[in-house]
Amino acid sequence: MQSTNPAISVLSRSAGQINFGGEDAAATLNGTTTKSLLMVAITLLCGYYSMSYALDQIFNYGAVPTVMMGASIIGAFIVALITIFNPKASPITAPLYAVLEGAGLGCLSAVMEAKFPGIVSTAVFATFAVVVTMLLLWKTRIIVPTARFRSILIGAMTGIFFLYLANMLFSLFGSQLLPTSGPLAIGISLIVCTVAAFSLVLDFEQIQWSVDQGLPKYFEYYNAFSLLVTICWLYIEILKLLAHRE
Repeated sequence: MQSTNPAISVLSRSAGQINFGGEDAAATLNGTTTKSLLMVAITLLCGYYSMSYALDQIFNYGAVPTVMMGASIIGAFIVALITIFNPKASPITAPLYAVLEGAGLGCLSAVMEAKFPGIVSTAVFATFAVVVTMLLLWKTRIIVPTARFRSILIGAMTGIFFLYLANMLFSLFGSQLLPTSGPLAIGISLIVCTVAAFSLVLDFEQIQWSVDQGLPKYFEYYNAFSLLVTICWLYIEILKLLAHRE
């Protein structure tokens, strides 16, 4: 079982671990759901206060808190790497990641909100609508993550990664590989949003599989962390899509 989320792949490598604590010490779906809701709540709360602060700086002082945004994003990336390579630390690192990711996304959202009023609330509701929809499609087995489904999605993810990497390199030289407006920009954003949405199906399937394998209790936090990674990516892509349409 493979997932487009790099954090999820750790679950595959950890499957089959001996759980000496019995069923009470094993990860469960209920526990994962609770932890996931907690992580999302922390991200939203930190994002709200970060966005409020950033908007105050933008409107009252004309300055974007780039240092705060950059430090939060870099910090979130470092904490994510620690979590991926050391899942046992996830009860501590997962909430910390949610705090840092919320702060970074809050600053980014403030910049977008200042330019396109109302875009953030639309993006948030759209993100949750997509997450719930994909969960229902997975639970009812309308969408089944077959081997072909996984291979196509992973191939698309790889292409997106290299495309974004190339665009970042172009930007260092003062140019853009990807369009920032127009029908082509909207089309690219729609494709990326679709890939991000379908990757949730693989994540749900992988989490169910990891619970069936009886992984230790701390994987509830790790599962929640991995889902949060995908949800935040989806939110960013929806935010970009809405900005293209303005």
